[in-house]
Amino acid sequence: MRETVKLGVRLMLFALVAGLLLAAVNAVTEGPIARNAQQSADAARVAVIGEYAFSPVETDLRGYDAIRSVYAAQDDAGQTVGYVYELSSRGYAGDITLSVGVKDGAVSAVSVSGHTETKGLGTADEEPFLARFAGLSQADEALRVDAMSGATVSSNAVKSAVSQALSHARDVLGAGEVE
Repeated sequence: MRETVKLGVRLMLFALVAGLLLAAVNAVTEGPIARNAQQSADAARVAVIGEYAFSPVETDLRGYDAIRSVYAAQDDAGQTVGYVYELSSRGYAGDITLSVGVKDGAVSAVSVSGHTETKGLGTADEEPFLARFAGLSQADEALRVDAMSGATVSSNAVKSAVSQALSHARDVLGAGEVE
């Protein structure tokens, strides 16, 4: 009985020390992890629209299931020059996360930030496919872009997401409308 109590106390002390160490490591690394995540997100936004300040846009996303968030790209004067859409669309093997820049009512660029798809998606092979979206201003144009060979489902997921971004930019945010 005495031996069991000793083992229990040792285990409790070991768990207490391990818990305190984990809490200390978390406290030390929490700030740098958050900064790195923010820098990574900002880099993805810059890649699709350019070097601007970004602020989240509160908007109605009902009917736009692929859109996760929208950011306004603002110049030095604080004027909105475009939008960055962060999207997630269901591909063949899982979700595809991507960013779409919309400037002057047209796609400025598309960047895939994560997926578990066909090998070509996310590599240099995808660049010609993603480049086909640049300059498109109508949602139906995005749906007509030729798919990547051997990755039709993945390509369709990207096309659908880009189409939703264009549709939302025009119909909800009024991007590209003549005043």
